[in-house]
Amino acid sequence: MKSYERKKIILEILEKEGKVHIRDLAERLKVTKVTIRTDLDDLEKRGFLVRTHGGAVVPEDQHFIRLITKTINENKKEKESIAKLASRMIEPGSTIMIDSGSTTAYLAKYIKNMKLTVITNSMLILHELSSSNTVQLLVSGGVLRKPSMAFIGGISRYFYEQLHADILFLGATGYSLERGISCSNIIEAETKKYMIKSALKVCFLADSSKSGKIAMAHICDWDEIDVFVTDYTTDDEKLKLSEYGVEVLVSEIKNIEKKENKNKEISCKMEDQQAV
Repeated sequence: MKSYERKKIILEILEKEGKVHIRDLAERLKVTKVTIRTDLDDLEKRGFLVRTHGGAVVPEDQHFIRLITKTINENKKEKESIAKLASRMIEPGSTIMIDSGSTTAYLAKYIKNMKLTVITNSMLILHELSSSNTVQLLVSGGVLRKPSMAFIGGISRYFYEQLHADILFLGATGYSLERGISCSNIIEAETKKYMIKSALKVCFLADSSKSGKIAMAHICDWDEIDVFVTDYTTDDEKLKLSEYGVEVLVSEIKNIEKKENKNKEISCKMEDQQAV
């Protein structure tokens, strides 16, 4: 049996069972444990699985996997308002790191005319800033994870180990006051952890629809976050986050919508009165 045939079978078993063991695979495929280890190592480098002691597990949380081409258009007003507010934190001439994500992607359009060095693993950020005459781009290599259009894995981690940024704008699948910040892919979470280590300041961007969502892969706890920019949060949540040393910035989008709705109500009442 050829190498690619074994790997295809391994991935099929992994998809069905969620995990595989070296001993079982060696028996089923009638090859040595050394051969299976080599196959698993290669599949991990390509982002298909995560190696464990004696085997491997799936890297993805199937319930949370969604294409960024779809999520980027969800809660668009909220994400744009968050990105605009976050952009005010950036000083001209600084070096910033922008993580992959639907909210962080909106940040690019607010900084494309600034003089900056931008480090990123996001294809969307690369596409948006590649035409800028003022932004110097540094893009990580690695395995391209297509659902998030982000480079992840060993090569990407090594890239971030060599660099330092003034501030990181971090994205995620979900967040919880009790469980911290998480995403749907273990390998992507590891890449994000290296990005956090490389930044002097970490700014987490997420709209309130992600509140209370806990994905499979833990990225970090709140004590590693310096600033949280969102569209809505409660006073109780602000208080709890302040205990972790997190500064919370809330965009005005919800207040603007409330004012617009109130103005519509007043306008309707005036029209009703005129009709009478």
